[in-house]
Amino acid sequence: MTAQAAERALNSVEASQPHQDAMEKEAKALTQRWDEWFENPIELSDARELVTDTRQFLKDVPGHTSFTNAQLLDIMMAQDFQDLTGQVIKRMMDVIQEIERQLLMVLLENIPEQSTRPKRENESLLNGPQVDASKAGVVASQDQVDDLLDSLGF
Repeated sequence: MTAQAAERALNSVEASQPHQDAMEKEAKALTQRWDEWFENPIELSDARELVTDTRQFLKDVPGHTSFTNAQLLDIMMAQDFQDLTGQVIKRMMDVIQEIERQLLMVLLENIPEQSTRPKRENESLLNGPQVDASKAGVVASQDQVDDLLDSLGF
């Protein structure tokens, strides 16, 4: 749709240019003829022709301006489409931002609570070696440890 709107605007400008060029050319020619007449008044028949040409130009101007106004209106309508597209995009961005805000709130509400005890980096090292108590020669209780230390003289 945006490409169509741009194409409509360009087509309207291209259609208006010949009408504007013709009016400009005719107005310049009449201005030059009138300037010459004021400097050197001409014969009555030549003056009558100048007045007739001027009247014809003035009659043609409303047709050219009406056509140009219609083309300008078409350009403006094509720009309205651009404005509508911008409004839709803005609304979509507002909706997306609201969804993002709500999702962030859901995430913040469902974060697991952190323990109050600070974690040590090497907490697993405090557990000591894993010893199988069912094997022979393994000390299984504090009493056995005390007896062993007594026998060694500690």
